Amino acid sequence: RQALRELLLEGRLRRMGRGTVVAGPKLEQPLSLASYTEGVRRQGRRPGRTLITLDQFPCPPGLAAELELERGVPVWHLERVLLADDERMGLESTYVEVARVPKLATDFEPDSSFYGYLHERLGIGFGDADERLETVLATPREALLIGTPPALPMLLIHRISRDQRGRPLERVRSLYRGDRFSFTTRLGPSPT
Repeated sequence: RQALRELLLEGRLRRMGRGTVVAGPKLEQPLSLASYTEGVRRQGRRPGRTLITLDQFPCPPGLAAELELERGVPVWHLERVLLADDERMGLESTYVEVARVPKLATDFEPDSSFYGYLHERLGIGFGDADERLETVLATPREALLIGTPPALPMLLIHRISRDQRGRPLERVRSLYRGDRFSFTTRLGPSPT
């Protein structure tokens, strides 16, 4: 049992119903300012998303500071389960000012790429982003939405993305299954 538990935590096995099966290779996502859709497609898998929440609310102080907005300005909250070939891979929460994407509720297909929508429909390009990664355990709600046991380690990414003029555009909180996902990056020499 201990060996099975360790193989489950390493992502080499996964639970299916009442049984345990060999897990396929992990999805590898590059650490870059690219969409989840692009990363999944590059690996020959079919990306998808399931909408959980799309609502707007007055921006609270902490979020207002991160997005450089006035407190109380309307912001969208877009929450979706991330899929690869219909397998649940993660949970993504995006916060963006309503004034930047006023028709999000009517013009945006929730199962498509948000970055694609911003670029193709609104002409908004990304400049850069600040990103922080950490490992966490999912909350019971998150584990239920992603379809994992609460004890499964998760990879959590916090991102503040800016447009090409350097203005904050979105804050994203992405939670990925530690047993099905890994991140890669290419490192170069540090500037001296």
